[in-house]
Amino acid sequence: MIKSRIVMRVWSVACAAALMAVASPVLAQPAWKPDKPVELIVGSAAGNSNDLMLRLISQVTQEKRLLDVPMNVMNKPGGGNTVAWNYLQQRAGDGHYLMMANLNLSVGHLTGTTTFSYRDFTPVCLLYDEYVVFVVRNESPIRTGRDLLERLKKDPASLSVAFSSVAGGANHIAAGLVFKASGIDVRKVRSVVFDSAGKAITAALGGHVDFVSASASSAVQHLKSGTVRVIGITAPKRIGGVFADVPTFREQGANTSFSNYRGLIAGKALPANQLAFWEQFFANLDKDASWRGHLDKNEWEPNYTNSRDTRKYWDELDAQMRSTLDDLGLLKKGS
Repeated sequence: MIKSRIVMRVWSVACAAALMAVASPVLAQPAWKPDKPVELIVGSAAGNSNDLMLRLISQVTQEKRLLDVPMNVMNKPGGGNTVAWNYLQQRAGDGHYLMMANLNLSVGHLTGTTTFSYRDFTPVCLLYDEYVVFVVRNESPIRTGRDLLERLKKDPASLSVAFSSVAGGANHIAAGLVFKASGIDVRKVRSVVFDSAGKAITAALGGHVDFVSASASSAVQHLKSGTVRVIGITAPKRIGGVFADVPTFREQGANTSFSNYRGLIAGKALPANQLAFWEQFFANLDKDASWRGHLDKNEWEPNYTNSRDTRKYWDELDAQMRSTLDDLGLLKKGS
């Protein structure tokens, strides 16, 4: 009897060991790291803050040798990010392809500019938030944000605004919120869309549009060179650096504020070990002194958020954006 129990116990242990051997590859994936060049994809032309973000990530990565493989920025403009999203979707499950994510990912499907949404991709992380500014050329007769808003109240079609990279995107929404808070009919303001903030600002410098709604970092170099004036910012209170003297729109009669998130996504169904690698990579980057210096220089607000919490934030933001877009007359019917 005792011998029988011993045999059974040995048999049970052997079976358990065999089951664990079969299950372990499923339960514990091996560590992963990139073994070929990494593509950082941006859905706009070079020259705007989205492009700048990825180039700075690449620069810090190469300077600090954070990866054993190159990290290259790939510009794929077109269709308000749709060209880039389609490119990324075709590389599902491959952590060698990452894409810049901003508010356009959360609103494009709501405005009807694309069929893609944040649910079609794997959230990797959020890195920071950025405010939006209104920019005019230095010779413009529009002296302040209050001046601009008063003109648009009298005649919404009297001035033209340029922005990138899609109608109903972050820069458009920011302008719409400022207009609505000032009692201006956003649907009557003349809008011109460019595929980069650089081109939009160039159009303003040439007198082809009256002002630009753009991410704050897009205006930094132009502001330093003295070719433009920034007449308002969507921050809740004044910020520092080159924008220290720029009044908020709240100070100028529009009781609203707005910020646009910046982060990274990967294709759908990214394996857990690949996601874990990139979460740790960007968590470490967030603490890097060189990276933090770039954030300070561009007035970007650090806000590292892991994949799970990023998805939770996007789910909450979806309801908020539906309400905001509906108020602005930008929500697609049936959304």
